[in-house]
Amino acid sequence: MHQRLRDEQGWALVTAMLLMAIMLGTILSVAAYLDGQTKLGSDSRKRETAFNISEASLNGQIFSLSQEWPGAGAGTNIPLQYPTCTQGSTGTHCPNAPALSKLIASPDSTGVVWQTQVRDNGGSSPNFYSDALTTGQPAYDANNDKQLWVRATSTARGKTRTMVTLVRVEEQAEDLPHAAIIANRVNDSNNGNKTVVDLSNSTGANGFVGVRCSPLQGEPVACLAQPWASNQATFPDSRVTTNIAPYNGHIQTAYGSGQIVGFGERARMKARAISDGTYYASCPSSLPATSTIIWIDSGDCKYTGNGTVSTGLLVINSGTFDWSGTADFNGVIYAINAQSSSGNVVSIHGNGDVNGGVLVEGNGVFDVGSSKGNLVFNDNAYKNVKTYGTAGMVQNTWREIKS
Repeated sequence: MHQRLRDEQGWALVTAMLLMAIMLGTILSVAAYLDGQTKLGSDSRKRETAFNISEASLNGQIFSLSQEWPGAGAGTNIPLQYPTCTQGSTGTHCPNAPALSKLIASPDSTGVVWQTQVRDNGGSSPNFYSDALTTGQPAYDANNDKQLWVRATSTARGKTRTMVTLVRVEEQAEDLPHAAIIANRVNDSNNGNKTVVDLSNSTGANGFVGVRCSPLQGEPVACLAQPWASNQATFPDSRVTTNIAPYNGHIQTAYGSGQIVGFGERARMKARAISDGTYYASCPSSLPATSTIIWIDSGDCKYTGNGTVSTGLLVINSGTFDWSGTADFNGVIYAINAQSSSGNVVSIHGNGDVNGGVLVEGNGVFDVGSSKGNLVFNDNAYKNVKTYGTAGMVQNTWREIKS
């Protein structure tokens, strides 16, 4: 018995060492597993941060496009084109970098880098994004289809996420009074021999003639087409009802003196013309054959050509507009009359027709009269007066791509 107790062969020590080895192996395995999971969690957090910043910069770029759409006019107006934007960019065509830096509350957002690009969807695959096909496209809507690709990428602590989407700008119809004429006065130099203001398509509410004046007996100049003579008992006479036909139910005298078009609408019209390349500082030698909005900032413009001009709206800001010759004009003519003229601001003569309407602000006069040409009211012309609204993602075009 005592001999067994004095036995020092060491089996207990071996057993203890084996148990300790097993325990140490288990601990190391658990530590390695936890370290791997921690690293995976860290990588996932970094990737999520990169995704969030990339998405935020994408949305910021879309917001910039909503403020100023780079239409076909950017081909010659280089400042309208959109640059490649980064966290160091400060221009209005780029996302707000300081705002983005504060938007994502993450320890990984410090030192993050991001980039956005705007490219046309031209080329062989307009509805599919590929870096190889798209990055070489112009940085504006060169094909004029109201759509652009936006690419956004960001890197947070070595983790990069990249996404693209097709963006479309919406057109919004401007709510103008659908009048055949609104002016302070209407003067007809045709002396009542023919119809020069054709209201055949008028409904009364749409297609009316509104003058801010009121006809007065013995007036020296006409308020409405022909002057009311002092020896004339009633107004209108047959000259007026021949000039403006049909007359009854379509005339509004003492029309309100308020603005026809507000400043906000004017700003959108001007921005659309600049974007489309149909803004002119002075009278162009000729007008584009087709357009949505033409804006002429200043000048006394007279056109005597032939052919046809079709536009939604022609705006003359400061100056006059004279349409003569044999050409037809399809659209609405709007004179802001910034020069505050009380004379002829819009004139139609010659042998061509204006199919649409004429709107003149302030005390400006609309003068009409020719051997053949007329103002023919066309309500559809007003439906084509459209400016650019907000830009947004085209459904089902957003996707993440490999960086």
